[in-house]
Amino acid sequence: MRRFLPLLLLPLLTACPSEPTPEAPAGFPTVEGLVPLEDLDPTDGVVEYEMQMEKEDLELLEGQSTRMWTFNKLSPGPLLQANVGDRVKVHVTNQLDEPTTVHWHGLRIAAEMDGVVMGSLVAIQPGETFTYEFTPPEAGTFWYHPHVRSNVQVEAGLYGAFVVHEAPEMRPEVDADRMFVLDDVRLDSDGSIADHATAGMDIMHGRAGNVLLVNGSSDAPRVDMVPGSVERWRLVNTANARTLQLEFRGLEVREIGADAGLWPQAWVRTIDELELPVGARAELEVRLADGETQGEMNFVVLVSDGNGGVTDDAIQGVRVRPPGGELTPIGAAGHTADPTMRVPDRTMDDTVNQVVEFSGYNDNGDIVFTMNGRSWPDYDDWTVDRDEIQVIDITNDLGMEHPFHLHGQWFSVLGIDGDPVEQPGLRDTVLVRGFETVRIAASFENPGDWMVHCHILEHAEAGMMAMVTVRD
Repeated sequence: MRRFLPLLLLPLLTACPSEPTPEAPAGFPTVEGLVPLEDLDPTDGVVEYEMQMEKEDLELLEGQSTRMWTFNKLSPGPLLQANVGDRVKVHVTNQLDEPTTVHWHGLRIAAEMDGVVMGSLVAIQPGETFTYEFTPPEAGTFWYHPHVRSNVQVEAGLYGAFVVHEAPEMRPEVDADRMFVLDDVRLDSDGSIADHATAGMDIMHGRAGNVLLVNGSSDAPRVDMVPGSVERWRLVNTANARTLQLEFRGLEVREIGADAGLWPQAWVRTIDELELPVGARAELEVRLADGETQGEMNFVVLVSDGNGGVTDDAIQGVRVRPPGGELTPIGAAGHTADPTMRVPDRTMDDTVNQVVEFSGYNDNGDIVFTMNGRSWPDYDDWTVDRDEIQVIDITNDLGMEHPFHLHGQWFSVLGIDGDPVEQPGLRDTVLVRGFETVRIAASFENPGDWMVHCHILEHAEAGMMAMVTVRD
């Protein structure tokens, strides 16, 4: 059964002409959809970027201006890229009027570069610059966002995508590689971002937007696709709270990867719909179905039926149309490599090492969310040794869903409510529905102090965060 959050006001997404993607920086394949940031260091094996966090008026809805918080005057921010093993330097200047950070969601990098605030790790103050330096150990589609007042700062537009490219022999052979950053935002009638609630349903269920965005626009982007061609689509869910339900019409879609990158061939599967939790990513191989000349990727949402009830509706997210001229596909083969992905050797029958319990309570009208009975910054001690594998039960004692997110590590999903499930690959985010228990196996390979939290941002800010220490 599909589960959705209601929309307050949802303008119908309409097609707009395809826009040329700026030329990719030297040394990287072209990824269309976002503006790629220039690499400031020509040295092989080193990538250097500069970003400013600042406010800018952008047009999310036609004819209306919205004051957004941006990276380099863009929301989503510019596309950052690297190759596996590159030394990455990102100089971030905070031109906002409050502290902030950049968290590199999904990247297994050093803990001191993870963009959280705890202990000796501090936020970037207004007017200050901080340089993040790290070496991405694995390829994949990742994203970046603040980890200070994240429910407000991410909703305001502070997020972007980070692609770590595979070695050439492992990359899918495609006619186009595209990034789709998916979000929702709540706007008032004048186009401004609506005020944030401090109590009530927005805290209980998380803030649902009333305008759906694809790459920062409420207009559905148009993709020109020739029958016989094949493309790689990278999807990122950056919403505050909305689990995205997506459906594909007129398209042949194979799911070829997820949070931790491309899958071995044995895990690849054909899909016609996709559930994408907050924070999660999907790697897709997309073709026009046999006999089709156009197709769509749609958001499936709840809308009013006009009689006091609600009904499912499909809202166009991406429109696939034939190009204006005569084009011939290059005969690309798609995802044919067979990468190795080392999954923790654990099953549903193994002993549970750790329980993470999502819960909460009402404190004189204020909603307090907890993990294992404590609310951040208070949390249970959880310490594991490096390279230890733990089987973890994530138990949801509440009726609303919680996307569980673990920083700095990856895990495999073993089962739900005692039954094995098929969720291939490695993840850093998994959806735990109301009154549900999800069992995972995590391999704690990355030493340091790491956050674990619900990625519904209002829940995290209301206390649903903790730390796990991985001893070297």
